[in-house]
Amino acid sequence: MSFVHKIAHLIIPRESNNHKAKVLHPSGLLIIASFFILFQAVLNFLPKLGPSILGYASQISPDEVIRLTNEKRAQAGLPSLTLNGTLSVAAQAKGNDMILRDYWAHIAPDGTQPWSFFTSAGYRYRYAGENLARDFNNASSAVDAWMNSPTHRENILNPKYKEIGIGVVEGDLAGVDTTIIVQFFGSTYADNVAQPVAANNPINNNPTIKPTVKPTIAATITPTNSPIPIIAIASPVSTVEAIFTTSKIQQFIISPFATTRAISLSVVGLLVVVFLVDSIFISKKGITRIAGRSFAHVSFLGMIMAIILILRAGKIL
Repeated sequence: MSFVHKIAHLIIPRESNNHKAKVLHPSGLLIIASFFILFQAVLNFLPKLGPSILGYASQISPDEVIRLTNEKRAQAGLPSLTLNGTLSVAAQAKGNDMILRDYWAHIAPDGTQPWSFFTSAGYRYRYAGENLARDFNNASSAVDAWMNSPTHRENILNPKYKEIGIGVVEGDLAGVDTTIIVQFFGSTYADNVAQPVAANNPINNNPTIKPTVKPTIAATITPTNSPIPIIAIASPVSTVEAIFTTSKIQQFIISPFATTRAISLSVVGLLVVVFLVDSIFISKKGITRIAGRSFAHVSFLGMIMAIILILRAGKIL
């Protein structure tokens, strides 16, 4: 069987596949499901063998997060937040702390509050807030998720905040490679604001409680009032980009979220096209299928739902 005939056997109803595209047979759908499971396993396993085999690249730009945040504030008639370098260092330290101590929460396992990172970086806040996000493919989807959450939206549109800092950290969290976005809001005693309060989402806050400074795992930071460059683990790259290290060992840098999304959408598109062709063929030929039709259709819908679940990457806190 030639290559063209093999492709036709897979996607076009004909005698060789009993007038049903092979990918719509239960065995074909099972193979596709198995492929997705294997693909995710490989994506999670290869980085553990070493960075020379497979690396990850973040597509989250801190500048873009800030731009989109200020865009939402402008739509609500609020002034833009000013980038504060000290807040960005504090946000980066919080992200590194979550990766190093393997937790996903506003409060660290030892009880360290988010405000400890503010004060450790030298930011004397009067109002403070924190939004967290992980596993998002781009800055826009992360900001949209925050805006769709009442408590996170309240932070973004809080008129008491004057400054913002963003930390983007990539690493292994609970055995899964991820990208964490830490969004810190603040205003200092120099700002023209009312009484002090600290608020992080979705934890309730008590305006009478002041932060207790506790040691953190983050590196010692020299306080400064001037903007400090935001440290990015990796700059935006294409879905798959081959580079060579100084030792001439080939390394593949990929975005796991973009790669999974691209493959998922490609398979969904293929299945939809094949399913439509199959339906048209059956209608025109007047073919009646006695067995296997219901199972194949249910399997097809189940596959679509599974792929949609895969595409729903992204969590906020």
